[in-house]
Amino acid sequence: MARKIYVDSFKGGSGVTTFCAGLGIALARRGERTLLVDGDSVSGSAMLVAGLTDMQVYTLADCERAICRVKQTVLVHPKCRNFAVMPSLGLQNRNYAEKALNEISGLFDFILSDKLAPGACDEAIIVTEPYAPSVKRSDACRSALADGGFRKIGLVVNKFDGGQASAGEIDTPYTISELLRLELLAVIPEDATIPLGRWKKRTCEAFFAAADKLTGRKDGVYDAMKGYSGINGAIKRKLREKI
Repeated sequence: MARKIYVDSFKGGSGVTTFCAGLGIALARRGERTLLVDGDSVSGSAMLVAGLTDMQVYTLADCERAICRVKQTVLVHPKCRNFAVMPSLGLQNRNYAEKALNEISGLFDFILSDKLAPGACDEAIIVTEPYAPSVKRSDACRSALADGGFRKIGLVVNKFDGGQASAGEIDTPYTISELLRLELLAVIPEDATIPLGRWKKRTCEAFFAAADKLTGRKDGVYDAMKGYSGINGAIKRKLREKI
């Protein structure tokens, strides 16, 4: 049976969908059969991020209307055979997704549910930005998930800039983790190339580190502060101050 993980954030723009796609692909590259459930029933955000826009044949809406079976909604990525996406375009009854996830669970090692079907998931991940408004909303999200029955909740600090942290402008991921009283599962660095459809090498390394931690292959998270210590780090900080 798959590990079913509900991924959420109470603040828009925190990068939940991008994180789900990045983690899903990293898990798949590590040999884990991984399904990403797209919670966007209007525009299919996960389909877009995964590069699968308009490639679906069926969605959960078709399954809900008994047009197809649940497994027929699964779209396997043509460039990564262990990675698949389940679109929910047009889905009216979002509670139906819980039944679908439970039915298909045996086909995968991991199911990442992007803000959909929390009742079918056994654990949760909160994605936060390293800024006060997002951290505050993440605290509210933690409380809501705990009240909803989740006992295992992890934290991802997304869009983290080591330069800002070294300058004292934002807290470090470990400080944020302590503030929210959540285990730090991943740190994903700021990457302005993602909206352009590209991923920097360090971003890919961060997602693989997250996949390794989740599967127990390795402990620890990506060190987004590297490069900001020692002589080279001092030079970077000085340059950053002048810019």
